[in-house]
Amino acid sequence: MKKIKSPINYTGNKYRLLEQIQPHFPEKVGTFVDLFCGGATVGFNVDAEKVILIDNNKYVIGLLEHLAGQQYEDIKLKLEEIIEKYHLSYSAKYSYKFYKDQIDEPGNNGLKKYNEVGYYTLRNDYNHLQSKFTPDAMNMLYILMVYGFNNDIRFNAKGDFNLPAGKTDLNQNNLNKLKEYIERAQKINYKFVCGDFKEERIQSVIKGADFVYADPPYLITDAVYNEAGGWTEKDETDLIELLTDLKNTGKKFVLSNIASKTDMQNLYLSEWIEKEKDIRMVELKYNYASSSYNKKNRYCEEKEVIVEVKND
Repeated sequence: MKKIKSPINYTGNKYRLLEQIQPHFPEKVGTFVDLFCGGATVGFNVDAEKVILIDNNKYVIGLLEHLAGQQYEDIKLKLEEIIEKYHLSYSAKYSYKFYKDQIDEPGNNGLKKYNEVGYYTLRNDYNHLQSKFTPDAMNMLYILMVYGFNNDIRFNAKGDFNLPAGKTDLNQNNLNKLKEYIERAQKINYKFVCGDFKEERIQSVIKGADFVYADPPYLITDAVYNEAGGWTEKDETDLIELLTDLKNTGKKFVLSNIASKTDMQNLYLSEWIEKEKDIRMVELKYNYASSSYNKKNRYCEEKEVIVEVKND
């Protein structure tokens, strides 16, 4: 199966780690659960009879599900209509240079200056929608993500999309990712589920799976999801308890996490592995220094790992 990238640029996505993680999955999987699926990178690259992708971010799940159900040429036309309506750049069609030459501004801000007015008008119109989960709203959200800072998805407490304008636009790379994602969705048996892993209905889905991959927010990192206590020590221990229960009922899993960084260690993780003799930790090789994943200290040394149930 050809590996594809997610159309959503999700924090800490596992595309560059797939070759290290996938050998720890079973060769044949019935129902595979991608827990904390983020941009669906792992779930949409696994060979399974059925893939269930779970996340508690309703906007991310809504957008992934919307995009997966589209025909590529149809959604491309709708995206182009938004671009034209808001007078945004479209480098996939006219080239990056075409727009960059029109910007009289020093520095390396990409196409931000060209798109600012249209972007903020689009953002305002989107935030005033009565429903943000219609097909048209989802297309607007996708464009906001592509043209927004770091190509991210972020909402404030009032439910307003609040990212500033970014440097990029709908370029050929973004179109390629969108097309490959839609084509993959047409070939696999998938289901998106929005909810928290602690909910009884979500735990029922997890415990009914044949294999679970869990990529939760990382307790000891400075990513956006931890800025306001998005992942707590209680969440960490609750997840460890759930995975232990899975193991004790004969189910296998792979957990991604950060075991340590320059100035701290995930003690919950290390104590769990010390206690449960039938699980093991495997260190992965990758440095997130160049990404937005570690925005406060890009050059700290992180030990990214997976934890798995030992083979019998």
